[in-house]
Amino acid sequence: MFLLLSSSLLLLTASPDTARLRQHLPEVNVHAQPRLLTLSPPGETRGLRTAFGRELTPGRAVAVWHGPPDTARVYVVRAVRLRLGARMPETVQDLPKHRRNLPEGRLQLWLSPGTLTAGPETARNLLTQPLLLTAETAVEKKGWLRFDVSSQRLLLPRAGVFVVAAGLPTIPEETFVRHRILAATYDGKTPPQDLDFRKIQPGTSTRSYGYEELRRPDGSTRLVATTTFPTLAYRLVNTAADCHSWLLVGRRGQPPSWQSVPQDLAPMRRALPRESVSDYNYELELEVEEL
Repeated sequence: MFLLLSSSLLLLTASPDTARLRQHLPEVNVHAQPRLLTLSPPGETRGLRTAFGRELTPGRAVAVWHGPPDTARVYVVRAVRLRLGARMPETVQDLPKHRRNLPEGRLQLWLSPGTLTAGPETARNLLTQPLLLTAETAVEKKGWLRFDVSSQRLLLPRAGVFVVAAGLPTIPEETFVRHRILAATYDGKTPPQDLDFRKIQPGTSTRSYGYEELRRPDGSTRLVATTTFPTLAYRLVNTAADCHSWLLVGRRGQPPSWQSVPQDLAPMRRALPRESVSDYNYELELEVEEL
């Protein structure tokens, strides 16, 4: 009798009433949380030493390289970010001011393929069209500005990519002629006087003023103070290996070419071996989404 009852219980356990045990769970929506990352170049800001940016006048361009955090993963570029630097003050009273507005000039930004050791391929733009920063779009947000490019669904190359920023004239029809160093400020009335470096005595110093000469469509030219153009903030790095920035450098009689910041500073280090010359990175960033 005991064996028969045990067998019956075993059968009931092995063959439950599936109709009675069936339950309906409420619908649950599952959302995957994307992992968003900001790719920043190495370095740090150091007080007044990096408070003022470097002008991006027409004809000048800089580039900062960013590589994927993990080459085994895929990343989509969501935005390009840059930090405007404060322009140098004209007087002592202007020192506390941010002065990040754009009295003159524009900035053009794009993404170019390239490696950290070879530099950018600026002839190629991975975006559908360059990004344009003007006085109207340069809204003050502690210097940081953001361009959303998420709709383009651009994949971050495994070899890395350069964020390139180039200076442009304020008026699209104007063209850049040359950079000039004057012995006195230009008032628009008297002819500008270029500084004659041959007359400077060794061991002495003299004050100079930088201007950009621009040609109008009618052929006339105008001089614009270099300090009125937009600037990019930068951060100092401890070693050349941490430097991810490149500069477009022009030499007389030769077309402009790209060289890394350590290469650009090499002549100064040779001329001033006892001086401390620091490498740096411009504050050009990428926002990416890890897939």
